[in-house]
Order: sequence, then structure tokens, then C-alpha cells
Amino acid sequence: MALITEQSESIQLDPTAGFVIKTKIVSANDPLAHALSTKVFINVCHDAQVPKPAQDFEPSVIFPLIIDNQWEIPLIVSREKYTKDKKGQPSFVYDCCINTLCFQWCQINNDLRSILIEWCIESIELLFDVILEREYSIPKMLSKGELSQTKILKDELDESGFQKKLQSLKKNETLGLIEEIRDRDQDGMDLDEDMGELPNLMNIKAKDTDTSSKPLIQEISDMQIDVDKKKVTAPNTEHTTHRNVQRTSTIDEAPSSLVSTEKLNYSITFKKISSKHQLLVKFECANLQSCTSIQLSYVRSSHALILNNSDSRYYFNKSMTKLKMNTLEIPLPNDITINEEHIFNSFYVRPEHSLYIFC
Repeated sequence: MALITEQSESIQLDPTAGFVIKTKIVSANDPLAHALSTKVFINVCHDAQVPKPAQDFEPSVIFPLIIDNQWEIPLIVSREKYTKDKKGQPSFVYDCCINTLCFQWCQINNDLRSILIEWCIESIELLFDVILEREYSIPKMLSKGELSQTKILKDELDESGFQKKLQSLKKNETLGLIEEIRDRDQDGMDLDEDMGELPNLMNIKAKDTDTSSKPLIQEISDMQIDVDKKKVTAPNTEHTTHRNVQRTSTIDEAPSSLVSTEKLNYSITFKKISSKHQLLVKFECANLQSCTSIQLSYVRSSHALILNNSDSRYYFNKSMTKLKMNTLEIPLPNDITINEEHIFNSFYVRPEHSLYIFC
């Protein structure tokens, strides 16, 4: 939300503390005003006066909308505050205030909470011309200092002015893949703080070849990406009905040649959804720690998703051939139509060890 300086009818927020994001400045338009490596604390707080999205949060409905950049949580950013951390080092504090109901959604759903954290970080970057470290931590405090009772114009609330600016910032981005959240240690961060990186998003299209040669799951370094749109030809299939089918792998004993490897134990859930996508495929694997070792592709001839594992520590199936051992085929229901313009969207959520694929 744009900072308010002019006189107009306004309301004053009385936010309730939620949690704190701790990060630091890695780049700034004005290094004199925002010195590099200065710590930044973002107070995520809430007030019922802040507007909420027109559509309430329902994971199966809202996540595809987030992927398509069509749903966001409105937030209001306070003025910049200057303070010191517990070691006496200078730091900046900002308050990001959202609607109370939205905050409850984020407390219940960890994925939405992670996305909110990224939105808060992006908001600070947009308003104050800085780049913040994505290796953040969540200190064990409700707020850093006192929360600002920010005054905001009613017109700004109604028009969601900040959200318009944020949308403008992202207008050239294609969103789709929510990357994994990676927990890391960070120099200078408190040892008792949980670390995590909020994933970025990108879009995917199936190719017009039998198997996509470019992995559908990719690591990307920032939000500004270009995605080549590829075509896929729909397979000839008979139409049957499949709803909410779940399949869980059995735990097999690894062959003698795989003494140092571990079988990937997974579950696959299919769920029909009513959006521009037809089907949600959830691949959950507790001993899969990262998406970087998994390649996702679509095979037209067999109308199936293919997961290829490149991590030598794990295998999908017992087989004498390495290819079959590291390949998992996920047949799609026959009533799921993959036409030439079909778009696959997918994202990996590390806390759940789950890959969500929207078909």
C-alpha cells in the first residue's frame, strides 16, 4: 500500500501482533540510506479493517488462482522505522498488516503463510527500493518493537492501491511453480530461529514431443522469468470417470546391489478440480528432501506423467536397469484431456515433501 501523506478521509489501524520475519538488505538503490547487510525486521500483523480478498481461501481453488496471479492478500505497509537489534546493531523495522481472517488462514495453512511472507518481502522491496535476503528466519517474538497505528485513506483501502502496484511490478512474469522452501543456516542469524526460503513461481507448458526434454520442475533465482510456451497433442483415449483416487507405494526390500540406497516411499492422490485445470495430482514422498533431483515430464503416447529421479541415494522401483529403477509413471485418468494448448502448473512444498501438479 502506498504511504499516505495527503489529507483525506482516513482510518487508523490498531493492529494485533502476529509473527516477525528477520532478514537483511543485500542491495539498495541508495546505500547511504539503506546500508548493505543491515538487518530488517518485518512485523506481520493483522486488523479487521484491512480488506480481504473477494474470494475466501480454499486450497484447491485458490492455489491455482495464485499460480495464475489472480488472487492475493491485500496488505498495508507502515512507514520505515529505525531501531537496534539485541546486540545494539542498527536495523530497520516495517509492519505489514493484513485482514484478521486472512491471518487465520495463514496460521492454518503453512503454504499460504509462506506465500504471504514472500509478498511482505516484495512489498518492502517495492516501496523502499531495496533487495532483501531470501534466507530469512522467524524469531520467537510476536513483534519487533511497538506496532505502528498506520493511517490509511479509505480510497486506498477500497481500490487496494498497493496491490495494483504489486500487480504492475509482476505484470511481465509468468507464475506457476512454487519452488521448494529451503532451510539454511545464515551468518548473523540467531541459532534458535527457524530458517526458510520462500519459493518463487514459474509457468510450464507441455511439449509437442513424446516426452518433454526440459524438466518441468526448475530452480530459478528470481521472480522475473520468461517461459517458452510449448504445445502438446492430446492422446486418443476412452473416457472414464475417476475421482479422488489415492495410491500408496509398498515398502519393498532393496536389491542386494542397492545396499547404500533407499526406496522412495510415496503416495499419489488424484482430485478433480473445478478451475481452468481439470485435475490436481499430489505426489507426497517423506524421504524426498528437494525437488532439484526430480524431473517431471508428460508422455503423450501413454497419457502419463513421468517422474525421473537423479539422486543416486534413492530409487523408485527394483529393477535391473537404472532407467526403470529411477522412473515413476503416473497414468492420468482417461477423461483428462491434454490438448495442444494445455498448460501444466506445478509446485513443490518442502514442509509437506509434496509436489502438486495441476493438469
